[in-house]
Amino acid sequence: MIVATYNRPRHLSLCIQSLADSTVRPSEVLIADDGSTSETIDTIRELQKSLKQVFPILHIRQEHEGCRKQILVNEAVRQSSGDYLIFTDGDCTVHKDCIETHIKYSDPDAILAGQRVQVGKELTEKILDNGTVLNSLTLELLIDFIRRRSHHSKEAFVIKNRLIRSLLKKDRIKYETSVIGCNCSLYKQLFMDINGYDEDFQGFGDEDADLGVRIMNQGKLIKSVRNLAIVYHLYHPGTWDMTTDKFKHNALIKKSRIENKETFCKNGIRKMR
Repeated sequence: MIVATYNRPRHLSLCIQSLADSTVRPSEVLIADDGSTSETIDTIRELQKSLKQVFPILHIRQEHEGCRKQILVNEAVRQSSGDYLIFTDGDCTVHKDCIETHIKYSDPDAILAGQRVQVGKELTEKILDNGTVLNSLTLELLIDFIRRRSHHSKEAFVIKNRLIRSLLKKDRIKYETSVIGCNCSLYKQLFMDINGYDEDFQGFGDEDADLGVRIMNQGKLIKSVRNLAIVYHLYHPGTWDMTTDKFKHNALIKKSRIENKETFCKNGIRKMR
């Protein structure tokens, strides 16, 4: 299990606890830390001690020079020991069945892609203050949906019936935008076949979706686990800005990759130039 994080130690603590409370626990957790401050470092040390009987936690850190998630996650994969990779973010908690679901539906020829529930600001603060792990659909979250404080309620319900999933189009997903880094998984071999994350991407934007594009270009699949593997994104002020030069730079890379049917990147987990 690879968890990307940057400077949100309270969120991270609940994220790791949700992994520990899962029906199937990961064999290891690699925290990919993009140069967080000492508060996050101390939190990780505490988690390593308190959960040492549950799973090993490896802290993989690089100095912060702007968002460089692609480089960091590639390094985490290098240091991972398992043959199946599940990704989430340190500002998310996972449904108790999320890991079990990713493993159940794993496919050597596919990347699994889910979505996320957006937990509202007030409920997030309450969760963080109480130290409670959100790992199922609670009455409080339902009420928050009704009040329109939390969002993406359609992603919060577990739907296993194939006919219902088909009727609701939960088994379909747009390959250009479907893969998000907080809820996806694939075999390490497939990750290596496409050469991992493209380190030419800058900051935020399209770096996760690009994995799915290259996998599809290989003739492999993106499989939807929407409403099967559920992730809860805990509120924090937004960091996305689609008007930046970096975002536009990333969009051009992805556009070229789609048009040219590129199956791997040259500046990835292995350097090919």
